[in-house]
Amino acid sequence: MLNTMLVKSFLVFSLSTLLVACSSGDAVSTSELASQGLYSADISDDATTSLVGSIQHGGSLWSVQNNERRFNWNHAKAEFTPLISVDIDPSGSYAITGGARTLVLWNTVTGQSEGFWNTPGDIKSLMANDNGDFALVGMDDQTARYFDVKNGGIKQTLRTGAIVRAVALDKTGDMAVTGDDNYNVTLWDIKTGEQRQKWQLSNRIASVALSLDGKYVFAAAQLGTAKIWSTSTGEVVSEISTGGLTSRNITYGKAKFSTDNRYLLVGGINSSVKLLSVLTGDTLKSWTLNKKDKLRPTGSSVLAVAFGTGDKYYAIGSNGLLNTLD
Repeated sequence: MLNTMLVKSFLVFSLSTLLVACSSGDAVSTSELASQGLYSADISDDATTSLVGSIQHGGSLWSVQNNERRFNWNHAKAEFTPLISVDIDPSGSYAITGGARTLVLWNTVTGQSEGFWNTPGDIKSLMANDNGDFALVGMDDQTARYFDVKNGGIKQTLRTGAIVRAVALDKTGDMAVTGDDNYNVTLWDIKTGEQRQKWQLSNRIASVALSLDGKYVFAAAQLGTAKIWSTSTGEVVSEISTGGLTSRNITYGKAKFSTDNRYLLVGGINSSVKLLSVLTGDTLKSWTLNKKDKLRPTGSSVLAVAFGTGDKYYAIGSNGLLNTLD
């Protein structure tokens, strides 16, 4: 009898430990940023501002705290630009918006455009460095180009041999990561244009992320594998579960490292958001984005994720909702 009681106690304790280690749920609250859905979105590193490219009304910059629209941004007067990719720089002072073949730098304080450039290929992804001096743009011409968006000109051209669908920069813009349709994830030295590391996943690359200090790289393949690597050694730090044998593989379309490199926040095309341990790859928390209509089964892809203060997190879905998570 005593042994039976001990076994039961151990099982209860083990189950409780698992529940504490990995909690899940729905978004705590939502705010509408677009009525008909989004092409693209980003949330500033301090989680105070969001930027969206809506399907019907072009671009707009929002205050996260009070859900207030601050500016409307489009690339031509009297037109709503389909914005393929958008990004707010790490300082939060500038934003970059990318149309089919146009790139615009915006001042987030004044709302004014400070640079307008044409690109040699169709834009697939983009990211700005700190203070918005430069932007790395992945294109369908099999290159990622490093634009001087304040003064004009291309500072560096990174040739991949395949369409570049995902790009990332460290905070200073010294290192870059590209993910292409040849399944390759490449770490680059921006100043020299040389490859530092190169890895391969199981399918064309859906997303990449680089920690602000440049120590870690994350990449995920479409309906395939996802990993975190050390930029210094090139070794795998952790492998991220994408479903594997238990279910159909999840595609993680967005990811962001925490400032202390302990956590990674990822968003899937299946409305899921997960908080992961960088060193182990374990899921610590998970959520499902809210739907606009609870009676309809249609979900939304995660277009942007961000760390808030304390245990608060944010995610924007393609249905136009900003989700607050905890």
